[in-house]
Amino acid sequence: MKTQGQAALSAIAETTGLSRSSVHRHQQSIERAEQYPESSGWETQVGYRWLVRLVIAVVYHFGIKQGVGAESLSAFFKAIHLDTHIGSSPTALRQLKHRVEAAIVEYASAQTEDCQPTDGQGVWLGADETFFGLSTLVLMELASGFIFTEVETEDRTYNTWTAQIPPEWEKAGWHCHSLVSDEARSLIKLATTGLGTVSVADLFHTLRNLGRPLGRSLGKQLAQVDKQAKQLLHRLSQAASDETKTALQAEYDAVIQQQQRVINDQQRYRQTRQAISLSVHPFDLETTQWQLATDLRARLSDLLPTLNALAADYGGASALSAVTTFERQIPALAQGVHLWWRWATQALSAETQDPEVQSWLLTVLLPWLYWSQQASKTRTPHLKHRYQQTASNAFNHLMAAEVTLTLQAEDLLRWLQWGRRMCANYQRTSSAVEGRNGYLAQRHHASRGFSAQALTVLTVLHNFDLKRLMVQRRFSGSLATGFLTSLNQF
Repeated sequence: MKTQGQAALSAIAETTGLSRSSVHRHQQSIERAEQYPESSGWETQVGYRWLVRLVIAVVYHFGIKQGVGAESLSAFFKAIHLDTHIGSSPTALRQLKHRVEAAIVEYASAQTEDCQPTDGQGVWLGADETFFGLSTLVLMELASGFIFTEVETEDRTYNTWTAQIPPEWEKAGWHCHSLVSDEARSLIKLATTGLGTVSVADLFHTLRNLGRPLGRSLGKQLAQVDKQAKQLLHRLSQAASDETKTALQAEYDAVIQQQQRVINDQQRYRQTRQAISLSVHPFDLETTQWQLATDLRARLSDLLPTLNALAADYGGASALSAVTTFERQIPALAQGVHLWWRWATQALSAETQDPEVQSWLLTVLLPWLYWSQQASKTRTPHLKHRYQQTASNAFNHLMAAEVTLTLQAEDLLRWLQWGRRMCANYQRTSSAVEGRNGYLAQRHHASRGFSAQALTVLTVLHNFDLKRLMVQRRFSGSLATGFLTSLNQF
């Protein structure tokens, strides 16, 4: 005679057309899925949709963006009791990750049409490479951080670089005003021949090249003198005879004099490096007025005697060679200021022909916006203080100008937006590319390498899943907004 449970099982099988064994297996699955108090919530339509969003978001933010492995994600889903509701094995999560990556690449292709220049828009590019066995070439628009090229190649020659320029570059009408780089030969040729622009020396690499022989030698010399002074002081305290004390005291005094000389030279070196950094701007830090390329060349050239004198005493041939390289790069550093001013004046002529407004923008509004941006960006306390003080002086000049007080509110807002964009366009280093290379190095190490598709996905995420103001203004919106709202396809 059938039990009540068996009778119910037979009734369900007869109604559904399934075999009793299939119905029994389904019932066991339901029991396993509902073994936790919160399980019933995932069975509702709203709960299921939220569960799908959770899974995709975890795979997206942690599996793809942070490089967390499928095994760790699987353990996480099991820990929060979702393994009974979703396919959360490492294999299933890897398959889902690949599907999400494919969707990201498709999203980037769809957004390409929106990433087009407006009339008269140009870009200020930076280029560099990093190495993970193969060379990874990065070509980036520095103001927004938008990556035009990021690809692994066998070499970093000029032909390889030009082959990586996006095919839609000329078709879309992109215009490059400058290419900032460490001035490797292939990159200089990429700028002048491949992109038809001017190569600008990267201030970051310039200062680093000076610091390697000079700064390192000064630091090493000071450490040696400090050690000698401590040893002599110890011996002096242990000396027994007056004759020995007199000899050690004379030797100690000589070492202290040498120590002070090295300290003074180190201070001169640091002041000279800072003077270089503070000079390479389109505006004068003291007067807040614009600085011409000829003025910058003269200012940087005035620092050469100090650098040569230091190089003669510290660092040897390598330091002298670094100073020679810096002297050669002075015109390229000044060229960046000249190119930006030419860009600014040309862009301004397209916006207004009023000479009074043009003068106000170039000599009053832009200095305040520029130094405000510099103060906001820098993290070095004494530099931030100097930039803030200069920005404050420029603001006083702005508020004292007659045009500031007579412009309509909508016109003033328009010029503020234009000025912010224009000031952000000036870039004197390729540090954004260096930062990108640092991120790739961490991901490459954590993931033990990455495939060509993984690198493509990381590029798309960098370009479209950023919320920096310049990216949103210049290119399309956030990937997360466009992509994570369409999760139901999975």
